[in-house]
Amino acid sequence: MKQHVEHIIASLTLVGLTLSLAAIPSFSPNNLAYAQAADKRPNILLIMGDDFGFSDIGSFGSEIATPNLDSLAKEGMILTNYHTNPTCSPARVAALTGVDHHIGGLATMAEVMAENQVGKAGYEGYINERVVTVAELLRDAGYQTYQSGKWHLSADENVKGTFPHDRGFEHALTLLAGAANHYNGFPEPPLANIQFAENSTIISRPGNNTVYSNDLYTNKMIEFIESKTGGNPFFGYLAFQVAHSPFQAPQETVSKYDNLYKVGWDELRSQIFEKQKQLGFWDADMKLPDRVPPSMPWDSLTSEQKDYASRILAVRAAMIENMDQNIGKLIQVLKKNGQYDNTLIIFTSDNGSSEPKPLLGIKFGTANEAAMGNYTKQVNNTLSNIGNVSSIINYAGWGPYSSVTPFSGYKITEFEGGVRPPFVVKVPDSISQTDANSNVTSNPKVVKAFTYVTDLTPTILEYAGIQHPGSSYDGREVHPMMGKSLKPLLNGTSDRVYSETDIVVDELFNNSAVWSGDWKAIKHQPPIGNGQWQLYNLADDPSEVVNLADKHPDVLQRLTSAYDKYATDVGVVIPRGEKFINAIASAAPPVNKTQTIHSADIAPGQFSNVID
Repeated sequence: MKQHVEHIIASLTLVGLTLSLAAIPSFSPNNLAYAQAADKRPNILLIMGDDFGFSDIGSFGSEIATPNLDSLAKEGMILTNYHTNPTCSPARVAALTGVDHHIGGLATMAEVMAENQVGKAGYEGYINERVVTVAELLRDAGYQTYQSGKWHLSADENVKGTFPHDRGFEHALTLLAGAANHYNGFPEPPLANIQFAENSTIISRPGNNTVYSNDLYTNKMIEFIESKTGGNPFFGYLAFQVAHSPFQAPQETVSKYDNLYKVGWDELRSQIFEKQKQLGFWDADMKLPDRVPPSMPWDSLTSEQKDYASRILAVRAAMIENMDQNIGKLIQVLKKNGQYDNTLIIFTSDNGSSEPKPLLGIKFGTANEAAMGNYTKQVNNTLSNIGNVSSIINYAGWGPYSSVTPFSGYKITEFEGGVRPPFVVKVPDSISQTDANSNVTSNPKVVKAFTYVTDLTPTILEYAGIQHPGSSYDGREVHPMMGKSLKPLLNGTSDRVYSETDIVVDELFNNSAVWSGDWKAIKHQPPIGNGQWQLYNLADDPSEVVNLADKHPDVLQRLTSAYDKYATDVGVVIPRGEKFINAIASAAPPVNKTQTIHSADIAPGQFSNVID
């Protein structure tokens, strides 16, 4: 009798526990079953590069050595039509929630918030409570969750409750800001709030100001994974600073590229385009399209200017190669621990290319002119020092010329060069395309279907077998996911997830883009553009050179009407005020056919960019 009572009590306890867990949004008895059979669910590793152009890795035609990403691509596939948002923080909140950035709190970047946007819904400048992160849902379902690297979702003041540890990551080493020195052994610009956190505690940057950022974040992710206990799978979000400015890299790697870039950006863009045709990106008879805005011809530079431009590109290449080496180090750990085969691995970038204006001239969160003047006196941008800890440099408007081959534009703009980064994915238990009878590995499988940044979260959740809670989570109202799972595309059961008539829209800094099938409508406000809607067919014109607005007014009307509805639905607030205009003008040169990107002022003491 006693045993019978104990059995009843135990059964009731289990039922009560199950019901209490089921009452938690996103948790269900089904997820409890997953926790008990965790070995059958895949690990998930999301690797986020920073400011990568479309053609910045080998499997997308790059001249930069990225053998580990290339191997991932050959075992999995590459998505050549993946789109994101034009800058860091809006794209990151969309990727981690599956919801448009206007709803998640980053309708604009905190650094350039216009006065009339302050206090408006969606313009918090940090990740808000209207969204639930993929990490929160994976954690609730029994995944062990890790974050290492850049966050950029907590605003300049690092708002409490918005750190990775607060939003689903059980273990986190975080750069809270959007950018920092890659060694941290040199003063940051005035008013820059560069802070690191371990879980929810602000800490000094680990590494004694000598450990390179790629090594710092990868080593910490490896530490998390190797210290994992129990049989539950993990979700790792490894978010590099590379290839974000300032361009800094170990000099031994930089030296490998010393001569490569002396061919110049014209020849390099042509070489990359030919590689992309060999990979099957473009038709074999397609000619290299023009780029908007055009860059000055390489041969018009002086020998000194060529030396400086070559060195800057060499440093950036070294940053990317070093990141790839670290990815390889992490992959070897997964293979050694028997975790690699059952791991979904995704690599992409938050946006396309790097800052298109001289780094020391950008007014994002900088102090007054006197303070910046004192700071720049400490900077050493002489040729022999470029890439070291005391050089503060980027490639300005001419750099993306080859980095985004064959597209136009750059970071901050809605042109393809600013929103179309590389995307590599290896699905769990994928089979390598390596020919077992030879040492020759075939090209990666190329997927050309349109995909979008909000698709990342629903894709990850479907692979983990987890349902999104919909409109309610943890007792609060949240927005349902807006993206689509890419699993049917990745497992070959469908050749597209967006139909020819589906519409995807974005707005940032009062610049707008609308995609539908092969069509794209785009509008840039001054100082970047003229404020007029343009229409392009990306299948025929991927560089967005031939404006078809007059020839297809019906298509343009359909897309712009969709934009008007989107702007109302997500609560777009058009930025106003001189402060905002000056900030944008300092960050991006105009994008049109008549103004040429120059490099005339590349010099030892001052690296800048001039627009005719």
